[in-house]
Amino acid sequence: MKMDFADIFLSKGINYFTEDTPLNAILRYIDISPDKKLEKLGQFVSDELIEVSAIVDHYFKPVLQTWSITDERLDSVWLSPEHSRMLAKMQELGVVRSAVEPGGIINHFLSGYIISDPGFYCTLTLTAQTAYALHKYGDSDTRNKFLPRYLDPDDPWYGATYYTEIQGGSDLGSNRATASFANGKWAIESKDKYFASNAGLADGSIVTARPGGSEAGTRGLAVFFVPAKNSRGELNYNVRRLKDKLGTISVPTGEVEMNNSEAYLLGEKKYGIYYAMEILMISRIDDAISAAGIARKALWESYLYAGKRMAFGRKLIDHPLMLRDFLEMEADLEASLILSLLAADLFSKSSSQRPPYDEVYHKARVFSHIAKNNASWVSDAITRYCMEIFGGKGFLREFPIEKFHRDSIVTSIWEGTSNIQALDLMELLSRKKIHLAIKEDLLDMVENLGDRKWKIRVIEAILLKFESVERWLSGKNPEMHAKDVLNGLANAISLAHLFKLSDLDRTQRFRQVASIYYYMHFIRDEEGDDEFAKSKAIDWMKIK
Repeated sequence: MKMDFADIFLSKGINYFTEDTPLNAILRYIDISPDKKLEKLGQFVSDELIEVSAIVDHYFKPVLQTWSITDERLDSVWLSPEHSRMLAKMQELGVVRSAVEPGGIINHFLSGYIISDPGFYCTLTLTAQTAYALHKYGDSDTRNKFLPRYLDPDDPWYGATYYTEIQGGSDLGSNRATASFANGKWAIESKDKYFASNAGLADGSIVTARPGGSEAGTRGLAVFFVPAKNSRGELNYNVRRLKDKLGTISVPTGEVEMNNSEAYLLGEKKYGIYYAMEILMISRIDDAISAAGIARKALWESYLYAGKRMAFGRKLIDHPLMLRDFLEMEADLEASLILSLLAADLFSKSSSQRPPYDEVYHKARVFSHIAKNNASWVSDAITRYCMEIFGGKGFLREFPIEKFHRDSIVTSIWEGTSNIQALDLMELLSRKKIHLAIKEDLLDMVENLGDRKWKIRVIEAILLKFESVERWLSGKNPEMHAKDVLNGLANAISLAHLFKLSDLDRTQRFRQVASIYYYMHFIRDEEGDDEFAKSKAIDWMKIK
């Protein structure tokens, strides 16, 4: 008898877009109008993608095929037919195309929350970044030659960003890749593009390299588009190997070598590092929003399981301690989702800008650092604890829950670790003082909260957090407190928006989430016990 995936995955069949109550409330709150295709995507992910992603993870990981049967160098990745079909379907639903449509990149970000499988979504993130860079910074010849291939509805290309090298990782200033210009063409030399996701799958990539004569450090870097095949139809670079990873098995990550590889300069050389960071911000936001999506699926699955599993004469969900665990995870998850969507919205509104950027863009940068760090750590904690809710079954690979945790772990590493996010944020705040404007925005926002008692508490909490932030920033060793600043801003921004959302939505559910967040991160006292005991904040996850 053929197995039904619903027998091991209880949330199969749920539409991960239309049935997600907090998501839709937050979209209304931020005034984001999602594309109608997201409803189809939400059902597709539930009905098909989750199961295929588990199968690919367990049994059909991408394989590097180095040679053809006729002894030609291929350096191509072999995917299972179902893997290829999943990618094609998500392309059909506009996950990549939305990144280059006017005002559409917000729908690309939203698709990441719904898909939330970081392996599959990474392939599409890198492709969207490549299309975005060609569309925005390619000259007319480069854009017209390559961008239509990425938007081809029948056989779209895939992309990549090859930034990091073995000796530097996030330290792009130490990159050794060089670019030379001769006879009207650019060529790149690089032996060490070491964390190259989509290697062997990408038809072209965005690459950082240092043109001859450029200064040392990040300011000497330029950004190029490098097709996988050169103008003669030959391999333009080689894939040395694919890496074995703990999670995100569906995206091939390898090592790339370039030897006189044809390249196309994007934009102006002097702005290369700015372009690179702007392109990178897309995947940082994708990391954040995908991390929140993984946590949502793990929590939803665990909630449904806890409503069925009996222990000591009661369902798991009816034990007060377990209920509290769920409510705290829900509050942290909704806070991370708000931060991620605020970052996505700010980037979307500033994505037409070029260097030098205005304050909206720099605010988007601040929010991307905060959201990426917060969502990845929240996702890590939630997915790990969701394994525990399943007991020993949560540790078995025969059930899908453990994969959520393995996949979530990388979201704090990709595109810069938590320390990188904290240090980049500190540098930005010290130059731009954006935290001061954020503080005033938050105080203005909560000034009109309807509940006077909560208004006073929230204002006091925000002031205390920003007092600490300003003390850390002006102290003798601000770098030592960089993550304190990062987390302090995340808590203050989340608190203000959760309470404002609850005020505008006018449902008791969102007020409960906001108050639980307050008792978790600001003041823990017995008064909060009543909030946990009476809360219905997670009841929406019941299957209707």
